Amino acid sequence: MNLECLNDIITDKLAIHIDLTDIKSWRNWNSGLTAFSLTKWSGAVSDNINLIDFGLTAFDNGRTNVMWSGITLTPSDTLFSMYRVGYNVVHNPTTGETSGVTATTFYYPISAITTGATENYYFDLTGGYLQGFFKLQDYNYTLFPSRYGAGITLETILYLYPDSQGIFLMLGARAEDKYNKYFSGETITGKTTIFDIPSTGITITGITTSLNNYLDDIKETQVVKSGFKLPEDKMKTVYSQVPQVGNIKNNAIAFELTQDRRIAYKYINNDGLIITNVSPAIITATGYTIVDIVFTPNDIITDPAVLECAQQRLGKMIFYVNGRAVWIIHDFPEYYFHSFSNQKEKQLGVPYSISWGGGSFGLENSWHYDYQTYIIYKEQNTTYINSKFFVEEDPLPSNCYVPPTGDTYLAGLSLSADSTTFVSVDICDPTIEYPVTVMRIEYTGTTGTTGTTGTTGTTGTTGATKYFIKFNQPISVLSNRDYVIDLSIFNNGIFKTNDSGTTVNNKISVLVYGTVDVDIIKETEYVYPLTYDYLNSLSMSGLHPFPDRQEYEYIYLDKKMYYGVTGIPVYDASGNMNNVDEILAIINASAESSVATGEGNWNQLKTTFRTKDNTGQQFVYIGLLIESDAVLNTGTPLFIKDFTYTGADILVQDERKNNLTIEQNFNSGFIGGIQKLRMYDTALTSPEVLHNAYMESKNHPSLNLMVTKGGRIIYR
Repeated sequence: MNLECLNDIITDKLAIHIDLTDIKSWRNWNSGLTAFSLTKWSGAVSDNINLIDFGLTAFDNGRTNVMWSGITLTPSDTLFSMYRVGYNVVHNPTTGETSGVTATTFYYPISAITTGATENYYFDLTGGYLQGFFKLQDYNYTLFPSRYGAGITLETILYLYPDSQGIFLMLGARAEDKYNKYFSGETITGKTTIFDIPSTGITITGITTSLNNYLDDIKETQVVKSGFKLPEDKMKTVYSQVPQVGNIKNNAIAFELTQDRRIAYKYINNDGLIITNVSPAIITATGYTIVDIVFTPNDIITDPAVLECAQQRLGKMIFYVNGRAVWIIHDFPEYYFHSFSNQKEKQLGVPYSISWGGGSFGLENSWHYDYQTYIIYKEQNTTYINSKFFVEEDPLPSNCYVPPTGDTYLAGLSLSADSTTFVSVDICDPTIEYPVTVMRIEYTGTTGTTGTTGTTGTTGTTGATKYFIKFNQPISVLSNRDYVIDLSIFNNGIFKTNDSGTTVNNKISVLVYGTVDVDIIKETEYVYPLTYDYLNSLSMSGLHPFPDRQEYEYIYLDKKMYYGVTGIPVYDASGNMNNVDEILAIINASAESSVATGEGNWNQLKTTFRTKDNTGQQFVYIGLLIESDAVLNTGTPLFIKDFTYTGADILVQDERKNNLTIEQNFNSGFIGGIQKLRMYDTALTSPEVLHNAYMESKNHPSLNLMVTKGGRIIYR
């Protein structure tokens, strides 16, 4: 390269070039303090990518305040960008609220200095810094190489004060793997879950990503058995967890100015240890100062395929200040970066990160989903009931799903609080009883919806009744997880069982609806009485069919009817049936749903549902649908208690992930200013480094860069 003919900085192999004095780099002097590269790497590639899970990790450094949000990339997104680092303060709903999580982002302090000529613009830092990612593992998105065949040059212009110190540049992993170890509110292990890992006893359920992976770090790998008879049997599958430090070994390096104004570096080596070193040279300069860090490997590798598999190389690291070499380290271990041992969507933006003007706070501000039970009704008074519940017709009046557009009150039921019918017994003194307040639902004599046929498949009845008791508040739910609605009902005789010689079918079920599809995973319905006609109708489609619409087997025992496709004939408990307990156990283990029946006792209704995956936050309504072939009885009410729903949708912090390696060693902001950042996919020579410093001094004299040719090396 003929430097004598070059009248500006070197642009060959210049992959990232951020210049806060250029309106294109600090776009329109934006208030968000976001910086964009003016150039792109020759090998940069981006694609049409919908990162639905982006918020799972981006929530932690303030890129978003909505953890279930995503971003979309396009083929034109090939310029590296950096964003102001922040943290979120979370407000979780209480058990009496249904509006969902809200969060406010706060940013670490940065002041934009924009006085005088634009060539003197810079960001003044007092704890804040910028951060961005240059690669996404296993996505078609790379803006800078993760390993450098011919070396790498990092060049930045800082504004130094007499008290300047701290990390001014960090590359690699900005945190450990957030989902290692898994958090119990997001991933549940047990024996009654829907995914089973063979031969380990590990079972997993919980929140899933957009790619249907659970939020855990259990990895499946193939290993050779210690002994095998046939070659095709030599491999076996094992499941393991990578220790947290395993993902950050040789995966993070930072450069800083010490309190006594010396250049220093620190990195995590292949053993997970922190290696630090400090230059003997003291940086006396103040004001604008250009710092270059050049690594030249001893062995240049130009073949990308060879480079990817090559062992870690040694090389020479040289630090320059204002074009002058102040520190040389020989046999420095090559630093380069790698992905985490976890699914790709759970590490977005965490490895392959660059921090400018600071290091990284690791998982200090990370958040996880946790479970909370929300109270719909639990011993509240009549005023609460009348303000929170509304009686209307079936909101889903046909097989074609059309969400309701409005509410019309349906007369016929009175809702109130009852504190005289039920009591609880003191656990220590059985002679002491406490009144229990429940919701009382009573028919007033006014018919609801009438017709010539009921909803359960029978005909010949004189009328039909259908009421929907809706909880008035819309419920905030998040996709990719299950919600469980739970309540108990007590039928004190509100239903007729016979009308003019015809058996009356009655049913109470939980109904959930919203503007998106709602999938019922499991449910328990109340049916009274349990008749042959009803059982025969289960295989038919209807307004509110059971989950799988398959052939059903059943057993009536302890006032419960369990059903599911077992392939085993099951008969009424009073009939000819062998091995009742064994068959019941099989049905319980395989059934998707069950039916409760009986009068004069508390029966639990339980429904598990989820909204359509990858739809983020949605709002649904929850209520009870009461159906009967005939009008209801007066004077014999229905009671409800303990009406709740549970979901993993609040945010908490996992204390086990506090003060880990990166937070302990790299959580340092720079006191001073940042103005320009250049990264070259090559190792610049000493004359080239001096050339860039000289061009900055010549083209921008107001920076007062103290650049002199030559100069001895302080330390070898």
